[in-house]
This record gives sequence, C-alpha cells and structure tokens, in this order.
Amino acid sequence: MIPRQLEPEVMDTQEEAIDYNSMDHSEVNRLFADDVLELVNAFDAPIPMKQISLLDLGTGTALIPIEVCQRNSDIRVIATDLANEMLKLAEVNLQQAGLEHVISLERADAKNLSYADQAFDGVISNSLIHHIPDPKSVLQEMIRVVKPGGMIFVRDLLRPDSPAALENLVEFYAGQENAHQRQLFHDSLHAALTLNEVQGMLQECGLPTSVVKITSDRHWTVSLVLPDPL
Repeated sequence: MIPRQLEPEVMDTQEEAIDYNSMDHSEVNRLFADDVLELVNAFDAPIPMKQISLLDLGTGTALIPIEVCQRNSDIRVIATDLANEMLKLAEVNLQQAGLEHVISLERADAKNLSYADQAFDGVISNSLIHHIPDPKSVLQEMIRVVKPGGMIFVRDLLRPDSPAALENLVEFYAGQENAHQRQLFHDSLHAALTLNEVQGMLQECGLPTSVVKITSDRHWTVSLVLPDPL
C-alpha cells in the first residue's frame, strides 16, 4: 500500500478553479446526485417535508448541488467551500443554472463550522476528505450539524494499492485532460484514504463501519441516516 501523501487543503488559485471546473465531472456528479436523492427519499418517506435543508461541504464550483436541485425542487442547499476562487466560479454556475434562489454560497471551514447543532436535514460532501490532514474533524462536524433522523452522504477518492495502479487510474480517467488536470487527479488519489482508514475514522466518531462501501474502482462512500431518538 502506498503511503498517504497530503496535498494542499485549499485549491484557491484561479488556474486550479478553472481547471477543476472545466474537467468532465458529469457522470460522477450524476451518480452522486442519484444516490443523494435516493437517500433523501428514504429518510423523508415517513413524513414528507415541504422543504429539505442540505449542507454541502467542499462544494467546489457547486456543480453537485446544481445537479441535485435541478432534480428536486423541494431541496435547499447551503454550499460551502474554503476557496474563494472556487466560490467565484460557483456563483457564475448558479447564475447560469438560475438556481440562486435555492442554493446559497458561503465560505466555511468544514473542520470548524459556524452553524448551530442540528441545523440541517442532511450533509453531503464530494471529494473533500482527501484534502483534510485530519478528516475525523470534518466527520465530527457533520454529525454535530445534522438533525436526529437526518442523513449524511460522503463520497471521496480511494487510495490505490500501488504506484502502478495509481498511474493506471490517472491515465484511464484523466488521460485526455491537460497536464495540470492530470497532476491534480494524481495528487488527489495519493492523498486519499483507504477503506481501513475510513472505517477507523467512523469507529472513532461512534458510527458503524458498515456505512462505508467501496462504490467504484476509485471511490468510497459513506451513506447513513442518523437514528432519531424520538
């Protein structure tokens, strides 16, 4: 197993934001939205809500909340990121999608959120965890701000077993991208967690390890509805 090699926590140059936004994430985003909406339906089933509040951590340029809200008009999202350049492009994307009335952009540190306890019906996050040196702090904040009976859905990259496996993934999924985009993907894979590391993090936060699954050749996913004591 290759060791974890951290990358910068915040991607906040204009070049990084533009390259990230221009990469083809459409299939990954569609699958993420499919699974989020399925989980929303599951936890919302007993008592349908008129409006569902989600917090998106590490939203990047807000492509995922746009995908989610285009497909469910009852969802409202606060989409957060620590990178100003990402949020600038996210604002443009929201305007183009006409969703400024349902998605709010805020600059926030996922390790230390300003939101009140139990403020949201759910928290979602895609490809944030691999940027965080101590990702347990982010998971703890997710648990804190979700209402009892609410949902947590986190998907991130899975660190490959070997340098060769890593290079194969870069070539397969980013071989047509520019050199900087390929390097971004390479560094992200190298900074990602293994399944065992995610399971250990879940245990430390008091969650069952069964809520994490390997969901593709390069992703793990945590999906759960928190217990409602009532």
